[in-house]
Parts: sequence; structure tokens; C-alpha cells
Amino acid sequence: MNNNKNRLNRRRFLKQAAGALAAPALWGAGKASASLAPNEKIAVAVVGNGGMGNYHLDALIPRKDIEILAVCDVYIPRYEAAIKKVGGRCQGYQDYRRVLDRNDIDAVFFATPDHWHTLHAIHGCQAWKDVYVEKPLSTTIYEGRKIVENARRYDRVVQVGLQQRSLDLFQKAIAVVHGGKLGSITSAGAWISPNGIMGYETPGKPPEGLDWDLWLGPAPWVPYSPQRFGGFRAFHDYAGGELTNWGAHLIDVVHWGLKKDRPLNVSAVGGNFRVLSGSDDYEVVDIIYEYEGFTMTWKQAHNLEHFGKSYGTKFLGTGGELFIDRNSFIVKPDSLGIPETKPEQYNWIDITTHHDNFFECIRTRQRPHSDIEIGHRSTCACLLGNIALSCRRKLVWDGDAERFVGDEQANRYLFRPYRAPWRL
Repeated sequence: MNNNKNRLNRRRFLKQAAGALAAPALWGAGKASASLAPNEKIAVAVVGNGGMGNYHLDALIPRKDIEILAVCDVYIPRYEAAIKKVGGRCQGYQDYRRVLDRNDIDAVFFATPDHWHTLHAIHGCQAWKDVYVEKPLSTTIYEGRKIVENARRYDRVVQVGLQQRSLDLFQKAIAVVHGGKLGSITSAGAWISPNGIMGYETPGKPPEGLDWDLWLGPAPWVPYSPQRFGGFRAFHDYAGGELTNWGAHLIDVVHWGLKKDRPLNVSAVGGNFRVLSGSDDYEVVDIIYEYEGFTMTWKQAHNLEHFGKSYGTKFLGTGGELFIDRNSFIVKPDSLGIPETKPEQYNWIDITTHHDNFFECIRTRQRPHSDIEIGHRSTCACLLGNIALSCRRKLVWDGDAERFVGDEQANRYLFRPYRAPWRL
């Protein structure tokens, strides 16, 4: 399959992608063709061949409706291992721009550190690829909006890695929420364990085969350390702790269930009350959001469980309550007559059905279960919580304008500059 027309030549693409997000006229004009024969295979590349990238590869390799033509990682041993795993005509690259320059690739999976998601997704759209990008969508709210704008401008299918949207268990739970048996839902929440304790950094020489400068990309330059390379979520240059990691999943379920995705205000507290964590995150976090019609909480604490669930999402209504994680959902009181519901086959990271939806949408040109706007709004809520933690006061949010009301100090957190030569 090759439905990507009017591409840049290789030299122009590499030049523009390194320096800026170019205007549409510079990247080629027109839309990609939507035509695809039913039996044609979709040509796929996977950028980022570490933990989550390997989960994607394991789920993609057995498929008969696609062919994996390229893998890519800034750490050469990872893409070499991925080539061996995939076999066939698969080729490996260290620089993602060389993948995007290939005319024979239709869709790209980006399973890279969080600080790269924005540029990867936007460059993928501008290269006329359909895109699967992992959550959280961005590290700032401005970035996320730019991804949405580019996805719409280039008419790309962009699926965000919020795979719970495609899972039957969660679809059944949301049907209960929408069905009215819980009454009027006035409170919701999500919870998980504390952020981890990293320990002090031990800077040193990057391992052979790692392009550390390319790994950093738009983030500020710092010396290599195994703590940053292996635990990037603990550093705010690249991520936002478990709030942006798991919160993107769990808060998204609240948005889905209550059909509201724009908080009115947010306030937060947190701290490291035992020892120095060695990371940029607070160990313990409490956040409260007000939405139109309900409040939502995010909590990270020790020994935090609801009905044996150490993480999850909850809906509290006037007639009952529902608690869900990937193992099951539980509805109380028992008098509502809804027994505990479990998936037919449990899989901690079940991404196959999410892949199914993505590839179906590539063929039909419909929007996927976790379309880019959905992913942006769920990421926004997480980023708002971290901004409130930094400001230490209640912040009023205009969800349409995507700015804080009357608080220019807080608005400074909505965007941050990139390290040259990367630009947004």
C-alpha cells in the first residue's frame, strides 16, 4: 500500500524536520489518497524499540494485514534486536526522519520518551503518514494543541495509546455509567501508588551505539546518566511522573464516562515527606479538579486501595458507585444487581484491539477510539495538575481558550522553548 502522495524529497524533508515544523507549502501540497484495496497490506514502521515499542512489535508481528518495513531507535542495539525479531524486509534506522522520508511506509508507531511525542507525531503527519503515538501526548498544553492542528490539517488518522478505550471491559463499565443505575454522578477520581524514589544521578559516558544528543532532542542538554535514560519519567524535562503516565489512562476514563473533558479549575498539594526522592516528582500527590457538574480527584499515596484495587478509576453517584481497573469493575451496592465483571482473557497491556481500531480507521478514514483530540484533552488534565503542584494555588482554567484566567504566571507553564535546532 502507498497512499501518501506529494511528499518532499529526502533532502528537503531532513532539512525541514531538523530545523522547524514547516508550513504546509514547504512540506508538499494536497491530501494523501484514501484508496486502498481490501487485501492490501498496510506498511508500518515502529519508532522506539524499548519497552512499549517491544509490546507493539509483539502484537504487530503476527498480523496478516500489515507488514513491518522499518524499525528505529536512537540506541542501535535496540533496533538491531527488533530487526531480528521482525525478520523479512524490515530495515533499521537510528534517526526517525529517515523512516518518515520513505514513500512506501503508510503508518508509523511512536513509542518513544514523552518529550519526543509532539515532534514525532507532527512530523509524521507532515510526512503524510497515519500515526499511532503513545500517551501522554505532550509535555505542555501548547504542544498538544499543535499536534491536533497538524493532524486535522493533513487529514491524518492519529490514534493515541489510550488502549482502554478499545477494551471490552471498559466499554461495558462505561455503559453502566451512561445507563443511569449509579444515579447522578457528582464525584469521580483516579488513584495509584506514589512516584518512585530514584536516587542520585551518576553521569557518565553514553553506552556504545546511543546517540545521546538525539535522545535529548528538544530537551535541554545535560550529560548522559543511566537514571535519565532508564527512568526518564522522573525528570520534568521529559515527563511528569505517574500523573502523566498512568493519569493519562485513568483520567481519560473519567472524561469518557462523564462526557466532560475540560476542568473549570484545579488545585493540588504534594511532597516528599520521608526522604529526598532524587527525581523531580513529589512522592505523594493530591489533586482536585472541578468540572461542570462534578469534582474529580487524583491521589498518589502508600497502601491506597479500593476493593483490592491498587490503581484505578471510580465513579460515585447518588445511587451507587463503580470502581474499575484492568482486572475487573465492581459496582456497589450489591442491590443494583451488577456482579463483578472481568475480561474474558486478562492481559496487562492489551493493545491488539486498539491496533485493530487504528488499522480499520486507516482503511475507512474514520476517527479512531482515542482520536488525537481525546488524547490531547486527557493529557491536558494531567498537565494542569502538575502546573497546580508547581504554583501551589487554585488555578481557574478556560478550556476553550486553553489558558488560565487572570494568571499570567501560571500561563508561562503552557509552553516551553525547544533546544536548537529543534523548533515548534
